[in-house]
Amino acid sequence: MYLGIIVLPLLGSIVSGLLGRKVGVTGSHIVTCGSLIISSILISIAFYEVGLCGSPVYINIGNWLDLRY
Repeated sequence: MYLGIIVLPLLGSIVSGLLGRKVGVTGSHIVTCGSLIISSILISIAFYEVGLCGSPVYINIGNWLDLRY
């Protein structure tokens, strides 16, 4: 879920930037706005879990980088 917060807007911008002519203007709008809406929902859920409930989150991005919030 936390990785989706970062990846979804990036994916939406890549799709509309690189495949904008293939999917069309309306398709590009749908992909971009949809990814931002889903990312906003995930941000709200993450804020509730971590900010309000105080549950710890451990994100292991790889063997060389370990982030703890």
